[in-house]
Amino acid sequence: MMQVNPMLEEYVAKLQSENPEIRYEAAQKLGASQDTRAVEPLIKALPDDNAKVQYAVVSGLIKIGDSQAAAPIITMLLTEPESRVWGLMKLNIGMRLRNGVLDLVPDEEAQDGSLSSQITDALNGDTFDEQQRAFFVRLLGRTNDIDHVDLLLHLLIEETTPIQIAAAEALGELGDPRAVNTLMLFLTDQSNEIREVVIEALGRIGDTTAVDPLMIALEDENEWVRRAAAEALGDLGDRRAIHALTPLLRETNLMVQDAAFEALKKLSYGSYRTTIG
Repeated sequence: MMQVNPMLEEYVAKLQSENPEIRYEAAQKLGASQDTRAVEPLIKALPDDNAKVQYAVVSGLIKIGDSQAAAPIITMLLTEPESRVWGLMKLNIGMRLRNGVLDLVPDEEAQDGSLSSQITDALNGDTFDEQQRAFFVRLLGRTNDIDHVDLLLHLLIEETTPIQIAAAEALGELGDPRAVNTLMLFLTDQSNEIREVVIEALGRIGDTTAVDPLMIALEDENEWVRRAAAEALGDLGDRRAIHALTPLLRETNLMVQDAAFEALKKLSYGSYRTTIG
């Protein structure tokens, strides 16, 4: 029989207080407890009309990390585009919130597609700004719903740079090889960040069609792109990349040098795909 935690019950009750400071403290304490029994009462508290309390509730649910909180939080974000939570998520310091919500999305969501359908509807409207749309695009990548590959490819080709970056990330998360040829078109894009994220996506997808273009990317002018290319080649596991990676062991940039070293270890000693040619 599950033992009742009197402090937990006390803080759950305090979520109903008329005093927002008490509700705020209760949400903080429930999140810090990391007790999954706090998930349901915190979800019920999401509509709180106090911005500080609402932030504490979302933060608490993220700390607990139970996937059942994903849909309610995302529904809140879809219905409250001007909320204080959104305001915080748009800031640089909001990265923890953004990543926390992304990490809550369950892998099996695509079985009913309800979440991805809501997100798609939001992307087709004009309610949300560029930052919000980019976040929703990233969410599509976490839904495991490959039915949206075509939409993500369209966004990658037609949209602004922040949404292109989000679409490339999402395609990498979905891992569908249909995206490979289009992603490779962006290996020469003017944006360093797009090139880097596209390369990372190709590494996640795991299609060795990308090996030759990625070996060329090892000579990119940007060190972050070279690092990403080295890591992706290690992940692809095709030993043809060994001769291209070896010179990077003398790379002056230590980040790139380390990535090349790790990739060569994978190719030399780890499991790898059958070499073509």
